Amino acid sequence: MIRPIVKKDILSVLKNSFTAIKHNDLPKLREESFHTVHNSSIYQDEYSISISVVIYALYKVLEKEGYKEYNNWNKFKSSLTVELKRSIHYLIREDLKNYSVSLKKIISNLTKIDKDVSYYINDLMESTRVKKASSIHKHGVSVGKAAELLGLTKWELMPYSGQTKSYDDKFNISKTVKDRILFVRGIFGVK
Repeated sequence: MIRPIVKKDILSVLKNSFTAIKHNDLPKLREESFHTVHNSSIYQDEYSISISVVIYALYKVLEKEGYKEYNNWNKFKSSLTVELKRSIHYLIREDLKNYSVSLKKIISNLTKIDKDVSYYINDLMESTRVKKASSIHKHGVSVGKAAELLGLTKWELMPYSGQTKSYDDKFNISKTVKDRILFVRGIFGVK
């Protein structure tokens, strides 16, 4: 069973990615890639992780200069279009088995066209683990414990702790000294 919020998000990503690929809109595909990586680190479910792997790998292949010159590029793009449409169709109907098969076909075809895809996938999985551990640390768990929970060493996590942004960072805006002084003066009725 897929959570409704995850399903809705993945459908949006698939549709946006399909459109981005159709129009060769690499910045949009990059945006979708970052979005899926972020969500896979939040939800940590197989569906969020699998779509993040697919979209990230697609982006990494398409960002390479000369990707259209790969052997069988046209055949690959045609297959990609079909599988993206199928994955959308299957996900709408919550046919998760066939949805997963479609994503696996995309990865399999990507691997045939670009041998570096496995490196992109490993990089993505490592990045997701580090982001999640950093998020756990941000919520008060020690660096050592957060690293242990996600199978990292604390040395792998240390450079990232305190450096990642989260959805609520925009609310953690400090007031200027002048604003704080005016606030305190207002409390005590001093001008």
